[in-house]
Amino acid sequence: MLTQRIGVIGCGTMGAAILRGLLEARVATAGRLRGADPSPARQAGLRRLGIRTMASNAALARASDVLILAVKPQELAAVLEEIAPALAPSQLIISIAAGCSTGSIERSLPARQSVVRAMPNTPAQIRQGMTVLCGGRAARPAHLAVARAIFGALGEVLELPERHFHAVTAVSGSGPAYVFYLMEHMLAAGRRLKLPEAALERLVRQTVLGSAQLAARHGESPAVLRTRVTSKGGTTEAALQVFEQAGVGAGVIAGLAAAARRSAQLGA
Repeated sequence: MLTQRIGVIGCGTMGAAILRGLLEARVATAGRLRGADPSPARQAGLRRLGIRTMASNAALARASDVLILAVKPQELAAVLEEIAPALAPSQLIISIAAGCSTGSIERSLPARQSVVRAMPNTPAQIRQGMTVLCGGRAARPAHLAVARAIFGALGEVLELPERHFHAVTAVSGSGPAYVFYLMEHMLAAGRRLKLPEAALERLVRQTVLGSAQLAARHGESPAVLRTRVTSKGGTTEAALQVFEQAGVGAGVIAGLAAAARRSAQLGA
């Protein structure tokens, strides 16, 4: 169990998921957790979990050993300006702001401040997330170990060099939205085919869940698994041929490239 005082600035979807995950996994006690958020409703939600809320970001910074910045990229500069005077050299800063490099964060903080960058995704809300980590110039193995313990409470954790982070953001950070997009259109197609709504929703959810679990358990490539479902001249082949004619595969590749470019723009 972590003994550090952990503070989260920004307790929306991801910030709240981090705090809940730490409690549910028993990685930290409520007494070691704190949060800061301008929303009274979010503050009340934290207090119901026994988590103390702070009046300001600077106050939270002074009361934390590890400070997690769970804010939008557009908000990060103002948050860094607010907390910088309150930081001590021993504190660890973890940012989950998409596109924002450790170097850009370090330039706004006191010299030699330890910074770790993290890119989680929304399945962290049910502790099934995927988080990728990298350390800044002053981050040591002990700092990354703390970050691994925190995000390990939310799912799987991987460390990669920071040069890969725009691609990581495109693939896994934004990835759940692509899956939901596919589900959304499977539902729309099922409605056109006159399937009952309750049955349709169950069919789509379990198909996506089971397919992901099959891929994880068998360890074979999606291409191999796809071909096993695709009989020559069958129904699956008919659908896939239409997808290819419509450029679905090329669209996915182009879409992820656009997401990676946008990540780079956010950090510029």
